[in-house]
Amino acid sequence: MDMLGVVNEAYNSINVGLKRSVVDKKISSLLIIIENRDDLITYNRLKDLIDEHRMHTFIVCVDDSLVQQVVNSRVIAISHKTVTMDFSEIMSQSSVCKPYLKETGGTRSPEKIFEHIKFMLARGNITLPVEGECAIRVLGVLDQDNISFKAIDDMTKLDPALHSGIIRMANSAYFSGTYGNIADVQKALVRLGINNVKAYLVNFINKSIAANKNLLFSEEIETAIRDSQTIAALCYVMSEFFRVCSKGQMYSVGLLSKIGEIFILAIISDYLSGENPEDVKGGSYRKMAEQNNILVGGTLMKKWKFSEEFYMPLLFSSTLKENQFMNETKILHLACNMIEYMRSEKIDDSLAAALHRTGIQLSEKQLQKIKAEAETKIKDFAAVY
Repeated sequence: MDMLGVVNEAYNSINVGLKRSVVDKKISSLLIIIENRDDLITYNRLKDLIDEHRMHTFIVCVDDSLVQQVVNSRVIAISHKTVTMDFSEIMSQSSVCKPYLKETGGTRSPEKIFEHIKFMLARGNITLPVEGECAIRVLGVLDQDNISFKAIDDMTKLDPALHSGIIRMANSAYFSGTYGNIADVQKALVRLGINNVKAYLVNFINKSIAANKNLLFSEEIETAIRDSQTIAALCYVMSEFFRVCSKGQMYSVGLLSKIGEIFILAIISDYLSGENPEDVKGGSYRKMAEQNNILVGGTLMKKWKFSEEFYMPLLFSSTLKENQFMNETKILHLACNMIEYMRSEKIDDSLAAALHRTGIQLSEKQLQKIKAEAETKIKDFAAVY
């Protein structure tokens, strides 16, 4: 740009650069480098900020396949190779640089997308295909290192459903105890406690994702959300049955049990948006989401600063490795393996193995009682959550 005599500002973030162009009306042209799918997703989310009538926009894509996905008649998109091929050939002949690598087929795969997911978690900039401005704000608030009740209170003022939902939750029999009803969000937040509030916000995000019916894995996401609500109800009933820890806390632990799977399915849907559903709906992507649920779910809960009693049971729910929340871990393990029993009332191999591994002895009559109570709680909590 300097060689061309163009006054310019350079940023290493599309997010920062685009927002800067909105603030500074003197900026008349944009040159955006899209290096990978992450950059394309960021651009697609923010492109509406660009005043196309005021600014010229040029996009250079490092990956040829991304050029075709920049759909905008007012934007000039070209391949990086188109710009640099001749120059690079001369440079490589002089051993200054290596020649372009040959194209390797198959730019998408479960492994490639999982690398994208790990990068997003490590980078700390979580983007999900949520519906509605409030859900976007909720996601931003969860990403804050020290989330405050005031920040949540301010956010609820933008969405009547979120505002009334938190108050309704605080006034429910599950959290109010013998205390009277309250109408103030700040007081509701204090009564619930920060971790239960975060669980509610995560559920709010989940419902927002489920509302996006255009997602490739929308049906699988809805199933995972329903399963998490069932697991939550089972955890609540069994915590009462075995008299361990807070019932409300255990419900939240169960509600978060599928957060990793939901997160992965949402990211895959976002990453592969625009692809032919028939090409990507194979079992390998769903399997990846299921297999990495605990790893990603635990990472998210740590990132969002949940306390140990909320994420430790999840982290050890599969292995049942000894930890300081062993009773809660066993209950979660049992609840996760009761999903099929809730549907069919049949003790399958996974439930039989879970009963054996946890050492929890339950008769068929006791299992039926837990199932019946959990079904009632699912309906009750649907009115709260």
